[in-house]
Amino acid sequence: MMMNNNLPLVSIITPSYNQGKFIRETIESVLKQDYMKLEHIVIDGGSSDETLQILKEYSNLDSRFRFVSEPDNGQSHAINKGIKLAKGEVIGWLNSDDTYLPGAVNHVVNGFLQNPNWSMVYGSANITNVNNEILSKFVARRVRLNDLFTSCPICQPAVFLRKKTLNELGGIDESLDFCMDYDLWIRIAIRGYEMGNLNVFLANSRYYPESKSGSKYADVGFPEIIRTSKKHFGVVSATWLNLFLKHYRNKGVFWFIKLFKSFSIFDNSPNIKETNLIEKSWAPQNLQINIQNIPSKPLHSIIIKGIQEKFDNISCSFLINDLLIQKIKINKGPFEFQIPLTSKNTTNRFSIICDKSINVGMEHKIYKISEILPLSKEENEFMEEFEKGELYVKRWIKRYFIY
Repeated sequence: MMMNNNLPLVSIITPSYNQGKFIRETIESVLKQDYMKLEHIVIDGGSSDETLQILKEYSNLDSRFRFVSEPDNGQSHAINKGIKLAKGEVIGWLNSDDTYLPGAVNHVVNGFLQNPNWSMVYGSANITNVNNEILSKFVARRVRLNDLFTSCPICQPAVFLRKKTLNELGGIDESLDFCMDYDLWIRIAIRGYEMGNLNVFLANSRYYPESKSGSKYADVGFPEIIRTSKKHFGVVSATWLNLFLKHYRNKGVFWFIKLFKSFSIFDNSPNIKETNLIEKSWAPQNLQINIQNIPSKPLHSIIIKGIQEKFDNISCSFLINDLLIQKIKINKGPFEFQIPLTSKNTTNRFSIICDKSINVGMEHKIYKISEILPLSKEENEFMEEFEKGELYVKRWIKRYFIY
């Protein structure tokens, strides 16, 4: 057991919210470490379960333990609060459903003492289930900036950092709710801080359906990974894209296209600048959609999805820049059209004008729109390859995303 007063104080920060069924195990894994010169700070977001009772219990049992319980702005905000409160030279960030393995902190301190140039150390971790039974192994390897472009090969609970480094970096990016750890590793690597791999298992990272990784990976995690990659590297790697296209095909091609558009994955693809939709979903008799277009990525087509429930059918004319493209009958019920709109104009006005015989005013609600997607040629190709199957879209990604 390390007791030398010259050894660094290690501060473990645990963000918490309604994790009463796990947090006792988390706290025990910290306070039972064989390195006594540590403090454990739990930043609780105002839990309404048994968490607060457990926190009070440990604050009375061990002087190394303290907590704050009050509403906060989420996990990233809680971690930054903990960093400010921490008195230690070394910071560990352990979520309230994860645990340290015996001897973890001792290994970390030895690593820092033997390598004073290291700003961050990390090790391997077990991926465990709700009962803390091992599902798989997350084996750490030597990581450099190029590795972080294509993946996140560092397991967060197995990471410790010098507080000085965290302060210099400005802490955790509070705008991120999922991949704030991935963002931090990239910022550390970009700044040239040394990261050391201890080649030892340090922690258990719990994975279960209700966990953030289990429940938010697609809808929150993937968009944040794209955003983080674009911010630091300017582009997103084909490896990341293929990973999510493989595991989340069930989200559907429209979900992917809208996501890619929002982060300009296809570069400057056509986008909607303005519509005259009523209450953001109802279409009037003369629907106007203004589309901005980049000549190098010309407009290819537009997809319109919605539902028409008021009439047996409606005859509608589709126009681009006042030129008639085609006429279509919108029958009662759900509808979906893909209309060719080839244009290299910077701005384009797409119109759907319904049959005047329905005898309603211009502002009358005629049908509901659920999707409007203007597509470039590349986006249309992506959609076609996606529908063919995983192998086809993977080939498409390889063709267009060489990085």
